[in-house]
Amino acid sequence: MSSLTARQREAAQALRASVNGARGEHYWRALESFADDPRVHELFPQLRDMGASLDRRAFLKLMGASMAMAGLAACSGPPSDRIVPLLGRGDGAPPQRSLFYATAVAVAGEVAGILVETNEGRPTKIEGNPEHPLNAGATDAITQAMILELWDPDRSQTPYRKQAVASWDTFDGDAAVLRQTYGKDGSRLRVLSGRLHSTTAIDQAGQWLRRFPGSRWHIHEAIDDAAVMAGLDLAYGRPLRPRLDVSHARVILTLEADLLGDMPGKMKAARDFTANRDPTTGSMTRLYAVESSPTLTGANADHTFPMDASDIPGLVDALAAKLGVGLQSNPDLVFPALDAIVNDLKMHIGTSLVVAGRSLPAPVHACVAAINHALGNVGTSIHYLPVEDIESGAGTLAGLVADMHARKVDTLLILDGNPAYAAPAMLDFAGALKKVRQSIHFGLYRDETAALCDWHLPSLHPLEAWSDLRAADGTVSVQQPVISPLYAGRSLHALLGGIIGDVDNDDMARVMATWKLSGSAWDEALRRGSINTAVTPTVMLGAPRVAGTPSAMPSSQARSADAVDVVFRPDATLWDGRHANNGWLQELPRPLTRLTWHNAALVSPSLAAERKLANGDIVELRAGKRRLEIPIWIAPGQAPRTVALALGGGRWRAGQVGTGQGSNANALRHTDSPWFEAGVQMIATGRRRELASTQEHQAMNGRDIVRASTLDAFRDNPSFARGKPTPPSFYPDRSPGEYAWGMSIDLNACIGCNACTIACQSENNIPVVGEDQVRRGRQMHWIRVDRYYTGQPAAPRTFHQPVPCMHCEHAPCEVVCPVGATVHDSEGLNLQVYNRCVGTRFCANNCPYKVRRFNFLEFSEWASEQSKARRNPEVTVRSRGVMEKCTYCVQRIESAHIEADREGRRIADGEVVTACQAVCPTKAIVFGNVADDATAVARAKASPRSYALLEELNTRPRTTYLAAIRNPNPAIEGDA
Repeated sequence: MSSLTARQREAAQALRASVNGARGEHYWRALESFADDPRVHELFPQLRDMGASLDRRAFLKLMGASMAMAGLAACSGPPSDRIVPLLGRGDGAPPQRSLFYATAVAVAGEVAGILVETNEGRPTKIEGNPEHPLNAGATDAITQAMILELWDPDRSQTPYRKQAVASWDTFDGDAAVLRQTYGKDGSRLRVLSGRLHSTTAIDQAGQWLRRFPGSRWHIHEAIDDAAVMAGLDLAYGRPLRPRLDVSHARVILTLEADLLGDMPGKMKAARDFTANRDPTTGSMTRLYAVESSPTLTGANADHTFPMDASDIPGLVDALAAKLGVGLQSNPDLVFPALDAIVNDLKMHIGTSLVVAGRSLPAPVHACVAAINHALGNVGTSIHYLPVEDIESGAGTLAGLVADMHARKVDTLLILDGNPAYAAPAMLDFAGALKKVRQSIHFGLYRDETAALCDWHLPSLHPLEAWSDLRAADGTVSVQQPVISPLYAGRSLHALLGGIIGDVDNDDMARVMATWKLSGSAWDEALRRGSINTAVTPTVMLGAPRVAGTPSAMPSSQARSADAVDVVFRPDATLWDGRHANNGWLQELPRPLTRLTWHNAALVSPSLAAERKLANGDIVELRAGKRRLEIPIWIAPGQAPRTVALALGGGRWRAGQVGTGQGSNANALRHTDSPWFEAGVQMIATGRRRELASTQEHQAMNGRDIVRASTLDAFRDNPSFARGKPTPPSFYPDRSPGEYAWGMSIDLNACIGCNACTIACQSENNIPVVGEDQVRRGRQMHWIRVDRYYTGQPAAPRTFHQPVPCMHCEHAPCEVVCPVGATVHDSEGLNLQVYNRCVGTRFCANNCPYKVRRFNFLEFSEWASEQSKARRNPEVTVRSRGVMEKCTYCVQRIESAHIEADREGRRIADGEVVTACQAVCPTKAIVFGNVADDATAVARAKASPRSYALLEELNTRPRTTYLAAIRNPNPAIEGDA
């Protein structure tokens, strides 16, 4: 504090005194609330100008993405093929209203095994498949939202030729000409696809290359791990793909790697990480995160170090040198915690893990491979898998575009990709496509690329098609259709087979032939959702080689004073933009920024102060001739001179919901370095755009919300989170019912992924409201995940807290309702009787937890067949003027009641699983009968970490929390 002025020291002392008067740490949700105190202004003068403008914008036309759900009558039913449900035989059995079918999907770069609930033959909900080894019953937000995508009326519904409606018969005629033209020389025939997860599709790709000699297959993913595989090629002399096993790691160091947020295997990594974070076991995994932009991994780390992207390779140099890998350290590096981290890693030989992210260049990944080898982690916490032949021998998008410009391509088949939008703009894919004689696009939507092609062919949705999918560990899942095709699409297998000339057009038979299954073995594979195959064997490797230094990025010392680094990240919900037309995902708050409907350039508080920028100010980013205009968002924990851009925005042909939302960061990406750009100029335009963020909605500021401690402090005082004994109440205690339902949420396990919010939305028919309504604070989610900071904005500690309805025993909402719409039942549920509600909103005003939602407008769409078919028939659809909220999934409770009563027994522990509980990858949410001491929820509530939110109000909530525990390294000053 020696650098502060005398006045600033006085302000700091006064602020510290006021904070010490409150319980525990001072938590803040947003920079605006942090900067609201005038004493903070004294300490940080630059915060005065960081508030967003309060000017109101004109009312937008978009009233809600769900209002766009209008189109053809989607009255499909179960497929004609023999599919097998999770329970029962699937044919000949008495019809059931609700059945679950096991299948799989490839989402966000990984394969997840799922269970699809169908009601009267219509898919309405997705759950995780507990028998799949990677996601083990969990799913993420994108997977949950695939149900909405299935019923999307903006999906492509028929083939188009030259932008006019055509037929599959016409295309089949063109395919016959294609076979004849390229049957002997296919050198001018090319295919562009994403990564192939299906073994059957890989086999077909091989057939394609044999059928058309000289043809070339190109693979491109907008979000890829090319640098990772290139680095392992440098280290080991062959392309490899890493598979991380976090369950064996006790010390983890991530370098620009969002291990828990966007890397392949993130759900298993999250589950394994939190499983080793139970403070009552005596030891906890310790996580260090070095990152240029805040991630979920950094938010859950014990130590998070913001560092400019161009400086991280130098840190890898220094880390390698101290571990004896053989590289020379950068003498200019200043990283005081380095020695403590190195010592911690050395103390955990074979049980540590160092992970580098996709944005770092290949030499860094080669160096990290050498570090993991030196630490003895290869074979324990990290394994290496071979890369499929089709992938290792495939061409690149850049090579394809070069050949297109050189007119070496006559016919191009694009399989389920959108390079006209997702490719770096400098490639000029659209210009190159004009030089191709015949272009064929196959995909779920008539997107930006489809609009440029001669043919557009609609694909089936993954829930409508047969296939097989191989996960990262080699687990093979059968993808079975759960509904007949809604529109006139084809599967990838049918398309490739038809062009090749394969007379067998039965996709199920293709998959069965791939794995040589039939009869009962096939039925069992469908029931379980996976095939009993050996996992992919790991590659046995010698010591890696490391040549030169990994410092392949320009250093910050070489950067001009007014330039910034720019890093690119997948969007947390839209991924690379392919889910832009999904209203659930557009409106889901991003885990750390809480932004909805629009991406932004994330900048640090110091950079915003230096440039006199506020949230929503539009800047122009310039990298050579590349330009991008985008509003900024000030992100605590952002590296000082690094700007982060999320992909997925700025679509111009994304359907009624996604078109025009956000800015297209691909306009700034470079082909040679798609994840990082140094020396970018950031220029203020003087214009603004009000962004829809939920970070200040439903605030409970000034209360004792999040309770957290360190492992050492917890050992000294295990009951630190416990409040005072429950005070007496004027209200009489309620008579106990047959059950007493309650919930416990472990803040030590919650990583803030927001999957629970989407699962609740899908289960309970919750509408979206649109960007303008979110800006007005009117989002409808029944469970929100609040994000809190503590510490300084430059490098805060971050905590997440899911907040559903508390189901208070003494509920403040019940006593003020003039019509008895909110009532209490004998089992402790706070119920909402929708047809009684007249919309006074007294209950919302009286709720201290701010968990009740009001339909200000007609947010739910009633007319279209797609919307009707998608809804859960067990949950009432609400209309305008009605209050709604979390019900603890009362429909699931009642189903369990009926089943138990029919069998003459009590409901077993774990039999009722709420939607938010089922989706959680870390099992942070536990639900059950709190009156039974043997239940999991009762044991959780008996934990010394258990506390009730706002317990001083004596509402006696049935939802309680377990306090968060971090495990900082005492050797790192200031964080112990």
